[in-house]
Amino acid sequence: MSLLERYTQPAESQLPTVSHMGEIPSGQPTCTIWIDGKEVTAIPGEAILRAAQRAGFEIPTLCDDEKLAPAAACRMCLVEIEGYHRPMPSCHLPVEPGMKITQASDSLFKLRRQNLEYILSDHNAYCMPPCQVSCPTHIDIPGYLELMSKGQHVEAARLVKEVLPFPYMLGLVCPKPCQEVCRRGLVEEEIAICQCHGYTGELVMEMEQAPTPFPQLPATGKRVAVVGAGPAGMTAAYYTALKGHTVTVFDMMQKQGGIARYGIPEYRLPKVKLDKELNSVWQLRDAEFKGGMMLGRDFSIDDLFTQGYDAVFLGLGAWRSNELRVPGEDLPGVIEAINYLRMNSEGNPVPVGKGQKVVVIGGGFTTFDCARTSRRLGADVTVVYRRSRKEMGAHYSEVDDAEHEGIRLEFFAAPVRFVEKNGRVGGVEFQRMALGEPDASGRRRPVPVEGSNFVIECDTAIPAIGQVPNLDFFEREQGVRKTKRETVITNGALMTDRPGVFAGGDVQMGARTVIECVAQGKLAAKAIDRYLAGDDMARVAEEIAEEEAVPELIDIVPYKPEEPQVRMPMLPFKERELSFQLIENGYDKNAAEKEAARCLQCVCPDVGRCHLQRLSLEHGLTDNRFHRAEPVDYHDYEYDFSHDFILRDLNKCINCTQCVRICRDVIGANCYGLMGVGYDSIVTTPWNVSLKYTDCVSCGACAETCPTGALMMRERDLQTYELDIVRCIYCGDCVEVCPHGALGETPNFEMSTYARFGRTVLAKEELAVARTWKPSEDIPLDGHNAPRPPEIRPPGPPRWGA
Repeated sequence: MSLLERYTQPAESQLPTVSHMGEIPSGQPTCTIWIDGKEVTAIPGEAILRAAQRAGFEIPTLCDDEKLAPAAACRMCLVEIEGYHRPMPSCHLPVEPGMKITQASDSLFKLRRQNLEYILSDHNAYCMPPCQVSCPTHIDIPGYLELMSKGQHVEAARLVKEVLPFPYMLGLVCPKPCQEVCRRGLVEEEIAICQCHGYTGELVMEMEQAPTPFPQLPATGKRVAVVGAGPAGMTAAYYTALKGHTVTVFDMMQKQGGIARYGIPEYRLPKVKLDKELNSVWQLRDAEFKGGMMLGRDFSIDDLFTQGYDAVFLGLGAWRSNELRVPGEDLPGVIEAINYLRMNSEGNPVPVGKGQKVVVIGGGFTTFDCARTSRRLGADVTVVYRRSRKEMGAHYSEVDDAEHEGIRLEFFAAPVRFVEKNGRVGGVEFQRMALGEPDASGRRRPVPVEGSNFVIECDTAIPAIGQVPNLDFFEREQGVRKTKRETVITNGALMTDRPGVFAGGDVQMGARTVIECVAQGKLAAKAIDRYLAGDDMARVAEEIAEEEAVPELIDIVPYKPEEPQVRMPMLPFKERELSFQLIENGYDKNAAEKEAARCLQCVCPDVGRCHLQRLSLEHGLTDNRFHRAEPVDYHDYEYDFSHDFILRDLNKCINCTQCVRICRDVIGANCYGLMGVGYDSIVTTPWNVSLKYTDCVSCGACAETCPTGALMMRERDLQTYELDIVRCIYCGDCVEVCPHGALGETPNFEMSTYARFGRTVLAKEELAVARTWKPSEDIPLDGHNAPRPPEIRPPGPPRWGA
């Protein structure tokens, strides 16, 4: 029998299957076969695949279901059998006594891998969005962009706030790691992801009560002290308070925000709006802020526990600039970068003014914050970096904007000494550098070029080569250790050696971006909640490691119509001179929704459950070598989301025919079949009509057996059912075929306790209690309260679309 004939045969004439679960029933004839050299007891005539599964062998398959006769459509269950000249599909080949079978070998692995590549060659779908994976907080980016495109901005903000409590702040200052991997960039330009959630964050800030991702839990009676009101500390406070714990945030500064307030200039992050967003923490019950209190000066960790706090989170920022360690660094006019930004933020006078020359040394975000701040104060600014533009740590948009604002960039130069002039700094001597071999960070190490020294004159020099936390007081703290890099040592659950003391953000990682600190604050809040619940913290650390592990992706290049990015309105460069006005003017509603609609929605709802994804990763396939992003490489089918219960995406179909067989042979509706020939064949409905126009009974069996996300059940929460009793013949079929056991049955017929009149609305919980059914609401059709007499002819079915 050919494979095509086997597809079209009814179940009765196909190879019978025997369940691989449990033991062989007593009295059943058996025989002996060998699989990978192991003696296996099997039933003559059963499929080799069943015998192997019962013996504990995991033969891969994408088209097997115990309820169905085999089809051998996926060609993944191939095995080698002694006496056969080629590998055979084990799902349809019957067991014969004495068979010697090999199910695991290098040749079979390569063959199965090749079959998977053929399947993937026309699998126009994604597994997970790389943007969500790359974001340190793992925001559901496709989810909130879809909500935004529909105008549901408050709900979009709630979704973002599940993992990122301050979407406006991060919309302005995040370095956008999500956008660097956005698949829309393979079409034309990436989505403006951060600016989109920045719009929703700004929108909800105007609400009297900020929306929360979920309701605050009842008070637990536990108290948590958070030291540091920066991004990590405020995030930890937010999610800890939502869990019902009492939270007190301590900070050495008088105002909240930490480095976000005192280290990021006003033109990037307006402090009035920053306060508005951060105040959402204090809107939660039992959350308070105590400013002007410094750990190690005003209190210790021991003091906090003595005061009755059950846990402590250390979210200290990196407030100490790294030293250059070159002669003249102590000269007047040489200013630490963090102190410079802090003085300017507080409104204190700084030694930079109009017409002065300023040299900023470095290539990170702090470097350009100092340089662009100096430029706005009227100075003539030069940024000097020892590597190339490509190796700069700052985002390329920061570097580009700095140049447009009139800042000069000098590359491949490292400072040798500060030159003294009239008792203060008068210039900086540099030496040219060449790039050598990569260092530990992966960037090429600068190598000095002999005899290439030169001097840049200046009135002020600002070294900005990174910063570290100030942990001088830690010598007095018991049970908390630090590294040589001035960071606190924690385990995977962010807990220090002292139980109940946690740390995250800059103080644990070293100077990092705001989004990375927010991510650690979120994880710390989860760990603190588990600690207060008495959970095993070693297990919590394992769970966090599993959640934060970067998943492997099957990456498929998209091919979609081009739609350029909606440009963010920016403050003209001319207007930025001598002005700290916010440079991003923000999207309006239409622009935000239009940009959000550009998202490819490259996420599969079946991710993590999809058998194709699992087998592809097991066989080392994380990309698709047959894809070139050309329309001839694959089919691009339209979605069918018109059915009330079942969602169809033919782009994910692998022609396994499981839906065809279960709908035809088990349910009897026969809604699916193979259409087309060769490369163009696809499993679909007759004439490719919408599923709602077929004989579908909405049982969901097709979606249940689908190995990919091609068929999915629509998420729904049905509270009531409307039944037309006049048309019911009390056959009982609904009870028999319901795959989820949602229908009950009376001793006679399932609805025999009802009078035959009109339509009745039944509450969901009543429908399941068959013996005591009582209609919760009568809805007469004639406009009066009396039951309607039976009709000779029942009303016909409603028209499609009515």
